[in-house]
Amino acid sequence: MTTHEMIAAVAKADIAMKAAAWQIQRLAEDVAMLRKALYELAYVAEEHGIYLSNMTKTTQDAIVAMRLGGFK
Repeated sequence: MTTHEMIAAVAKADIAMKAAAWQIQRLAEDVAMLRKALYELAYVAEEHGIYLSNMTKTTQDAIVAMRLGGFK
């Protein structure tokens, strides 16, 4: 591999890393937004008499994990 090819490979890797970092940041922002929405929905549901026992197991697990500080 020549010096020019190595420089090109490093440049491509740098671009890929920046793109991955951007995607990770967007995913973190999306998770934060969804966490806030789920917390709000769980609160409103309980205020209207819809308790965890009325929800699917998956939803129950997600709400419990959120309340315990999971998936921040």
